Amino acid sequence: MKRLLLLLALWSVLLFPLSAADWTVLVYMAADNNLWQNAVADVNSMESVSLPANLNLIVQTDMPADSGYPGGQRRKIRPDNSPSITSPLLESLGTIDSGDPQTLASFANWGFQKYPSQRRMLVIWGHGDNWFKAGEGKWICPDEGAQSLISVSDGELKEALSGLPRLDILLFDACSMQSLEVLAEVGQAADIVIASEELVPAAGFPYQTIVPLFADGGVEEIAGQIVEEYLESYLPGGIQNPYGFTNPITCSAVRTSSLGVFFSGFRDFFLSKSHYWPTSMLPIRAKCWEMGTGYNDIDVGELLFRMDEAWDDLLEPGLAPLKDKWKACVVASGSLNILHDVGSAAIWFPRTQQYYDGLWRRYAKLEFARYRWFQILHRVFGPHGKPPSPELVSQGMVLSNLRLELKQPDYPDSLWYIVKPRPWVEGSQAIFAEPEFGQKTFFVYVPVSGPGWLEIEAVNPWGAISDSLYVAYDYEEPGLELLVAPNPVRNRSLASAKWYLPEGSTGTVELKLFNSRGQKVLSRSFEQTEPGEGIWLLSAEPDFRKLGRGIFILSLKIGKRSCLVKLAIL
Repeated sequence: MKRLLLLLALWSVLLFPLSAADWTVLVYMAADNNLWQNAVADVNSMESVSLPANLNLIVQTDMPADSGYPGGQRRKIRPDNSPSITSPLLESLGTIDSGDPQTLASFANWGFQKYPSQRRMLVIWGHGDNWFKAGEGKWICPDEGAQSLISVSDGELKEALSGLPRLDILLFDACSMQSLEVLAEVGQAADIVIASEELVPAAGFPYQTIVPLFADGGVEEIAGQIVEEYLESYLPGGIQNPYGFTNPITCSAVRTSSLGVFFSGFRDFFLSKSHYWPTSMLPIRAKCWEMGTGYNDIDVGELLFRMDEAWDDLLEPGLAPLKDKWKACVVASGSLNILHDVGSAAIWFPRTQQYYDGLWRRYAKLEFARYRWFQILHRVFGPHGKPPSPELVSQGMVLSNLRLELKQPDYPDSLWYIVKPRPWVEGSQAIFAEPEFGQKTFFVYVPVSGPGWLEIEAVNPWGAISDSLYVAYDYEEPGLELLVAPNPVRNRSLASAKWYLPEGSTGTVELKLFNSRGQKVLSRSFEQTEPGEGIWLLSAEPDFRKLGRGIFILSLKIGKRSCLVKLAIL
């Protein structure tokens, strides 16, 4: 009988699917600050309309002690006509810190576990300012009582969202949060992000018209309607703008699944054009709408449009595909009271080099820094003077080479390095190294045959040379040595064995490779008529490339002398 009932239930679901997905919408209201009265008004606006039957609407408020709703409170919204908050109190949390990312994570995890649903939306409500602020704190959700905040550039916002079930929609009811920098931090947490790249008036989003939208429609349809409702509410005489103010208003919904393709295309396009555009980007930026703290943000869509306007399509064939990639990210967008085509998402483009110099180190901590926009901006404000010098981390002998481990200086652009023997004599050769941008340390191998010293300089893209780093070294004739590089071997096409024969050790070099069971799997012999280094390109041996993973022993024998080295193939 139970099996029959279960089959009937499943059959009814297949024949008569639900007309709308079940939704849980959580609203995290960080109002322990001067916004608490607006928080009360917004909760009341949620209570002022009938809730769709398929919606659980849960709020967590944090307000000052004198607000009438002190501390942390969790409520399930129920309609009423009272000017006070009357929705049932689920939990009274006492004093909480809404500027702690763990408080946000705890609420979201609790809410989605207690009210499971097919669709999930999280609203983060409070003060915000993109990834930066004028002072040291770069944040969203400041808590004045706890004197804390959730940092964007330090990864706290990303941390708070990282352990949550996947969100269908993430909405920021906070100023200036729709930017490429913030999207890169939160894109792994939500399918769609709704926010404004401009300031959000204290009245915030119109919840009384947003709540009914969840009765029907797909995720992208609802997201687009939320954008429309927000913009419409701030028209003169709108429900959020009864007095007809003309503040700049923007809102957009961004599809995060398309961001990776756009971010990569954005990086590749600008880095490939870096040879000439430092002279052309500042005039383009001057034509764009400015916003954010210090007016240091512009709209990425307008930036691409202004570039297209200024540059010949024949010279810039990659710009049109890049614009298309950005359009694919934007579900809906718009603006009011701005005579520019903006509203999609902001990107940091400081007015002056002074702003850039003050913030690029913090910017470098963002996820979006992986796409090297701050490096591109450094070139916009170039050329620059001499870069900092590298630092010596360690030095030592490897066979007949001096191995230097160098630390790249704190610098927002690519550098290359010159290593020169000193004193310079006839036959001396400089060594050039160009580590990857962002690589913290790198190695340089210098052939040496006696004690000496080296001069090392860093060179920036404009050819400016740093102050010199001087490194002195001693020398001791190496003995019979053998090594495999790299070790462990992850890529067999890069593997080689190298050795050093000291004076008096010339002749036939016999090399044998054994597996962990002691079975010989490979061998070669080389005639070496002079002392010094030798090399066996393991990568060129077909039998080596066929070897499976494991631990191996490589032996070297010359005359009566021998040595061993262990290597791992992964």
